Amino acid sequence: MDTTITVINLILETGFRLGIWILFLWLDKHGPIIRHIDEDEMWMYRYPSMDSIVPKFYLYVIICVFPLIVFFLQFVINGRREQTIPDIFQSISGLTLAYCINGILTTTLKLTLGRPRPNFFHRCFPDGYGTDIDNCTGEYHGMLDGRKSFPSAHASFAFTCMVYLTLHINKLIDLKKVRVCRGILMFLMMVPILLATLIAVSRCADYHHHYTDVIGGAILGTSIAVLTQNIYSTVDAKEAEEILELVEKYSYISLVPKGKQI
Repeated sequence: MDTTITVINLILETGFRLGIWILFLWLDKHGPIIRHIDEDEMWMYRYPSMDSIVPKFYLYVIICVFPLIVFFLQFVINGRREQTIPDIFQSISGLTLAYCINGILTTTLKLTLGRPRPNFFHRCFPDGYGTDIDNCTGEYHGMLDGRKSFPSAHASFAFTCMVYLTLHINKLIDLKKVRVCRGILMFLMMVPILLATLIAVSRCADYHHHYTDVIGGAILGTSIAVLTQNIYSTVDAKEAEEILELVEKYSYISLVPKGKQI
């Protein structure tokens, strides 16, 4: 079978995701609209300025490493089953697209809403003294980042990743058909959601976000994960065969037992 079309499609899809991710990083460096802040609402933004409990770098490590662990275990457990590689390939494609969509939507909302963070006052006046909120004395980029509170990117990315993986694992195990240890398996499947919740809640604990920012991020991430996972949850036979042939061609290994057709 000619895999040229599959290769071209793979290049286009990868290039599209790379372009969207670069756009997200570019937008993330821009400043939001400057909202007027009344004196009677300033109390909401006077919380202490603290380091992030879960820094952005660790968030990216978690949402990259955790899926790799799940997909690796799927490959190890299922071995050389003919549908394993196409399913993992399709799932990675869906998850990476979900990350890109989430990044663009989250950043766009941050820039257009410009909601101050709970610690905005101390970003504006690091010494804790000041009254003219329109003339901050703090570091410029830190002050602008202080106006990007809604929604929480930590919450949206964490829930995009963990909800997607939870749905993926549920598809693999299908708890409705499990007769033994169903409760234990269901509890273990909720671990990713628990991790996402802890990451999201940490943004309130370190005063980087309001509770509504975290809830909004969680809803956004969950919605994107459900949508993309629903679209990328199945692989038809022809597409699976093309993916397997492509992997065999460029990896020089046989993934399907000889004599067994898809």
